[in-house]
Amino acid sequence: MKIVAVVRTLNESHRIASFLHGYGAIADKILVADGGSTDSTLDIISDYPKAEVRQYPGRLEMAGGHWRNNDSDHANFLFSWAYELAPDWIIYDDCDCRPNYLLKRNARALLEDTESDFVMAVRLYLWGLTRHFPHMAKPAAGHDRWEASLWAWRGSVDFWTVNVPPAYTFRIGDRAVADLRIDAKTLCLMPPLGLLHYSWDDEARVAEKVRLYRDSGLIRDQLHPLEFAGPLEPLPDWARE
Repeated sequence: MKIVAVVRTLNESHRIASFLHGYGAIADKILVADGGSTDSTLDIISDYPKAEVRQYPGRLEMAGGHWRNNDSDHANFLFSWAYELAPDWIIYDDCDCRPNYLLKRNARALLEDTESDFVMAVRLYLWGLTRHFPHMAKPAAGHDRWEASLWAWRGSVDFWTVNVPPAYTFRIGDRAVADLRIDAKTLCLMPPLGLLHYSWDDEARVAEKVRLYRDSGLIRDQLHPLEFAGPLEPLPDWARE
């Protein structure tokens, strides 16, 4: 069984090593589409034997002299590259997210055994390194039910993103996907298997990101996570790498 993990990067020197280490325990190959990093991201990747890099050239000019990579086009660039390798499974994750220790230990067996075409997993959204926002992982009214999101799919499935700025949706072939749990044969992994999302691990970077979203016009009314993500709780015991 061949598993390929794919990730987008742009100046991720503070996170890419942890991503490579986390997914190196699961994947046979890690494909990185770099959108123009000027820090040491590429140097760090070059030291990791399972990783390969291609440059993604697309740029979107934004307000205030800012620019970014188009998320959907960047992702499809990666997916196309992954399909070239004819993998059994493709794992797609952000550079600030990685599997917890139980998912790392069991992922290959789970993918080998499932009859599903897609696998979804629950993401815990961390604030710092010891707390998380439980409502982000339980978004439904009442916040009493875990909700999984896309993590992996079979390499034989014709799966792509659809550009809907500032984010994207998905399609299977020419068919739009509203909910993978309904529109496809999907396995939803539940805790204690899960993913750890470190997008808010550094308060200074969080403030900078909020300012960038507002100043660039990407999300003009972007709020700080402490204003919208709900209460904080200590990480559960299973939420470790």
